[in-house]
Amino acid sequence: MKAIFYLISATILLGLNFHLAKIILREVNFIEAGFWRFLFGVVTLMILGAKKIPSRNVIRKNLKGITLTGFIGLFGFNIFFFLGLLNTSAVNAALIVSLNPALTLLLSSKILKTSINKIQITGIIIAFFGVSYLILKGNVTNLSDIQFNYGDILILIANVFFALHHVWVKKYNTAISSLNFTLLTSLCCLIGFFILLPINGMEIVTIHTRDFWMAVFGIGCLGTALAYFLWQTGVQITGADKAGIYMNVVPLSAALFAIFFKEHLYTYHLIGGLCVVIGLLISKSSASKFSKALS
Repeated sequence: MKAIFYLISATILLGLNFHLAKIILREVNFIEAGFWRFLFGVVTLMILGAKKIPSRNVIRKNLKGITLTGFIGLFGFNIFFFLGLLNTSAVNAALIVSLNPALTLLLSSKILKTSINKIQITGIIIAFFGVSYLILKGNVTNLSDIQFNYGDILILIANVFFALHHVWVKKYNTAISSLNFTLLTSLCCLIGFFILLPINGMEIVTIHTRDFWMAVFGIGCLGTALAYFLWQTGVQITGADKAGIYMNVVPLSAALFAIFFKEHLYTYHLIGGLCVVIGLLISKSSASKFSKALS
């Protein structure tokens, strides 16, 4: 039950990030947005785990896992995701991101040698249908308006990176606590954005509005520090193959948070959300029964 709580809480916060990011991107470019996000995230994680930071020797022994998860899995996802959004529609991007559970399941079976059963796949398909229905606003004829382009390829690459992130968390987050592993991987991401910062420059800090700083605080402290900590803890407990399905909660969460950002909630949100929940329950139940059968 703890793993379920961690994973659902994390995806709810990740759904909130879509709205907070919109506020931030009104005033800065995507590289600076990423910099501020992970700066606040890393500072928050350092405050929470200041007394338990691992020694240099421990970090050196686990450097491969930290760098793979941080620079490739986390930073790679953020870069390609934002670049993709510059070249494609939000509808296309959300559809492709909703394929993440399937990608995670596939990569987990190849890298971690986990097993896949038919009922688990059925649950993923139902959840994916719910996400697609939600994104298409309940009108399946909208599929005819979707045209794949260069941006879609970038989003797909980002999706692969994020799936690798899930798998590597399970594989390498063994000798370091989840809090410190989240801190170190987020630090890698912050370093990556800091290196790229001179490309587009940085706005003067004093010109930003209060809404901007509130959004940065929210996306950094909650949507990054807390969300990634909860997610990585959940993945470590339950495994990347079983945790991946919960990524379908993200677009549902984003739709629900839309109410607080003066956006409307329609019937298709409820129908799509119900399909996501059913898919999650099927996959979770199937995974539990399958694990018991093997033991």
